[in-house]
Amino acid sequence: MPISVSMARTLEQLDPKVRQAFYEVFEEVDRQIGETVTKKEFNELKGIVAELAKAQNELAEAQKKTEEELRKLVADRRKTREQLGGLTHTVVYVLEDRAFKGLPSLLERDGIEVIESLKRDYVE
Repeated sequence: MPISVSMARTLEQLDPKVRQAFYEVFEEVDRQIGETVTKKEFNELKGIVAELAKAQNELAEAQKKTEEELRKLVADRRKTREQLGGLTHTVVYVLEDRAFKGLPSLLERDGIEVIESLKRDYVE
């Protein structure tokens, strides 16, 4: 902290011990002022905080969009599984149907006589 000429003259008139005490007080005040945040630094910090808040809002929006896309993807996956299940049943039914037509002749070829017509049923 700079000392003015008039303040220096006043200090020169004081007892050396008192003068030294004033100098020490001035040095401490100067040190503390050096550690305080200036208005410019504070405004810079406010700007950084504003930028961070904006970035956080953008990230939140992006996360919402990602979550919505993920929900759609999960719903589409469920539909695909349902459709695949239906296709599987259709293919199995066609294979069973063909097996019913060809099975009696294959069984007879292996020496097994089919007495009744075959029935389609579920085995648990």
